[in-house]
Amino acid sequence: MGRTPKYSSEVKMQNKVKVLLFSLYVSHFSWADLTVIADFGGESAVRFYESLQPEHDENAPNYPNSISASVSEADILPIVSHKLSPGTIKEKPFDLTGMQAIFLIGADNTSAQWLQQNREKLITLNATGLVVNVQTLSELNQLRDIVPELRILPTPGDDLAERIGIAHYPVLITESGVSQ
Repeated sequence: MGRTPKYSSEVKMQNKVKVLLFSLYVSHFSWADLTVIADFGGESAVRFYESLQPEHDENAPNYPNSISASVSEADILPIVSHKLSPGTIKEKPFDLTGMQAIFLIGADNTSAQWLQQNREKLITLNATGLVVNVQTLSELNQLRDIVPELRILPTPGDDLAERIGIAHYPVLITESGVSQ
């Protein structure tokens, strides 16, 4: 009468087996295929990584539109950003704590003058330059000669311009905002 029955090890084992079987039964019905929420199309990024493979494998698949490991800067020029042109912008404050400073320029007189005027500030920030409109390697190197201490790279800027809402360069983008 007031005693609580003690479970034998056999009863405990049976309960564990029941729980395991129930879990397997439930998990069988809860499995589902992955659902694609958004597919923006485009193309596979594999071609950008193929040249980075550390070891050559004869059996590795060869992608017909892969970028050769011997591509030079001259091969990717000209760079044209259709949504950006030289001009003035209104300063925009941001809170992007920890963001590396970058600047957008083109191969034009306005950008070259801006680069010369802001040279010391850009060096202090260790900013990376993105040349968003440039035709030749010579034009790119002329900009690099103004600030040889900084990394200046040719790259399209339309996506970045759209994301931060700018239409003109030269601009400096830091963790606190966009300015000229």
